[in-house]
Amino acid sequence: MPRRKKELLKGYRKTTPLLIVVFSLLLMGIFAIYNSTIFYSQSIYGSPYRFMFLHLGWVIVGMVGFFIFYTFHYKTWIRYSSFLFVITLVVLFILSFFGFFTFQVGLIECSASRAFVPCINGAYRWLHINSAPLPEIPFLGVLSLQPSELAKLTTIIFVSALLSKRLSSAKILDKNIFISFIIPVGLVFVMVLLQPNMSTATLILLISFAIYFCSGASLKPFYLLVPVILVLFLVLMLASPYRRQRFMTLVMGGDSGNTALSSGYHTRQVLISLGSGGVFGVGIGQSRQKYQYLPEVASDSIFAIIGEELGFFGTVSLVLLYSFLIYQGFNIASSAPDMFSKSVAVGVTSWMGLQFFVNVASMVQLIPLTGVPIPLISYGGSSLFFVMCGLGLLANVSKYCD
Repeated sequence: MPRRKKELLKGYRKTTPLLIVVFSLLLMGIFAIYNSTIFYSQSIYGSPYRFMFLHLGWVIVGMVGFFIFYTFHYKTWIRYSSFLFVITLVVLFILSFFGFFTFQVGLIECSASRAFVPCINGAYRWLHINSAPLPEIPFLGVLSLQPSELAKLTTIIFVSALLSKRLSSAKILDKNIFISFIIPVGLVFVMVLLQPNMSTATLILLISFAIYFCSGASLKPFYLLVPVILVLFLVLMLASPYRRQRFMTLVMGGDSGNTALSSGYHTRQVLISLGSGGVFGVGIGQSRQKYQYLPEVASDSIFAIIGEELGFFGTVSLVLLYSFLIYQGFNIASSAPDMFSKSVAVGVTSWMGLQFFVNVASMVQLIPLTGVPIPLISYGGSSLFFVMCGLGLLANVSKYCD
């Protein structure tokens, strides 16, 4: 067998464990979406399986993104890192502009019917690519992009390229490395925060810090910034009525708010779902909470439906699958061939791990309720697509590990 073919075969074998766990989670997500959205889909679209078919469509699109990032050598993205980051800043600026002048200044009205930049659930988090008068895409309808999901991927690539380049130069001082890191990351954080979307902004900040922490750069500037960040988060939480309500819901054990739209109601329904599941669950397809008792059954609350139907056994199985995914990711990072690939692996793995933790922790009341979905499991078009792209990049790095 030629040497080139042997090397490729060896690389594919290294990737096999990661591929197995990723596609196992994808299959589990398809099953969970099918099981949890039958009634919800019927009430919205008049068809019980519309959500599942839409999700399958995004799975196919996501697999295309996965294999694009899996096929091209990971170093290819270093050349395009700045371009991709600038594109991300442009689309984030559009949403942050509307968010600022709607919620901070009050000059723009929050309207869900606005073309291209709708205000949905009191936030500007989506760009509609083909709003009227443009024609709808067959089957998918109006194609929406959530730029904050794009920002997770492009920030990982940009920060990894930036740090690998800066750390390779002995002439650049430690404080200059940190400044060149924190300015673009802070810019993304502020723009996402202005949508407003504090949970995603915080995730992007934590993912970026994980990359910086593992890069080998000096941690002195980072330690000096920690108290400032903690004070900032406290101010942001207390200054916003809905964030303050969610915090009080956590502190008071779910008693803050009785309406179907309040976080107190949402939290109680989640706990009812998980409590009803017991050890082995009420049975596949037997969930009662999915009949419009539990909000956001397809995205934020899908863990509760899994817990209700499959019980403690099902939720532990999901946690173990994710633990294996995170283990594989950090194992890839530890044997990555260079600083860029190591940083990318740390970034993508932190993205998956942090997002899974935040969703599950909010479901079991360890942290305030957030709108963060579970990667590969929850419904979400742009979220699933960019997650698959990130995992494709991680799988690409694994092919070249020692």
